Amino acid sequence: MQLARVVIGVDLTEASTRAATWVASRFAPDAEMVLLHCLDPMLLQRQSAEARDAADAVLRELARDIGGKRSSYRIRIGDPARCLAELAAEVDADLIAVGAHEEHPSRLPALGTTAERLVRCSPVPVLLCATTPAGAPRSVLLPLESVDVATELADWTGALAERFDAQLTLVHVEPTDRERRLMSNGATGGRRLARTTPWSRVARQRPPNRVFVDAVVGDSAEAVLAESKRFGTELVLLQAPEDSDTQRDNPTSRVLREAECPVLVVPSADNIRLMDTR
Repeated sequence: MQLARVVIGVDLTEASTRAATWVASRFAPDAEMVLLHCLDPMLLQRQSAEARDAADAVLRELARDIGGKRSSYRIRIGDPARCLAELAAEVDADLIAVGAHEEHPSRLPALGTTAERLVRCSPVPVLLCATTPAGAPRSVLLPLESVDVATELADWTGALAERFDAQLTLVHVEPTDRERRLMSNGATGGRRLARTTPWSRVARQRPPNRVFVDAVVGDSAEAVLAESKRFGTELVLLQAPEDSDTQRDNPTSRVLREAECPVLVVPSADNIRLMDTR
């Protein structure tokens, strides 16, 4: 895991600029920052020009505050999720970060939030900063639905816990009978075969007094949300849903919408390979 370059989505709201500042100063203080604002393609020409001028002024000031020598910005026209994913691939970014989603009257609910759509198309991990801690995250939570976790997710979890000297909480989530039936009938059941790294390897990377293991039975999303509150978690790590998981209200999407701390969603190697072939 490395954090040499980060793409940050900025929609000009206070939440997004606050998230950008936190990522640049606390989460990846040594990384190069590339800020991106996306204009609505439905704007009329005059409206688009005015919106571009307003975005340019905000992004220029934000880049200066972050540090002119390590930050730059872009303004593009199009869907924010797709533009962010494409820019991350263009500049070889290690991470995409976005602030809390704000509802817009013109956006259809079925399209989901930018973050929900972004985690499905991003070639790199996505960090959603619904709220931000006072400093770097000092407590990290990793939910486990089996004895193994994906290699990429394990690597990011261990590296970030060490980077921030954070307490690591591993929560085994045992689904209810109903959830287990849904998983066995759906596409998520096949994901277990791709998980090859045991969670115990992640735990061994941290001192014993900095690791806590818990187990809960119930709905996956509810368990993650409840446990993150219980332990005062400041960063939750999740696996990105597979393309074949078409349920809009999957656990990852629900945690992204309701979590009260930053959430980092890591794509699997299989999903990254699929994106490369599109």
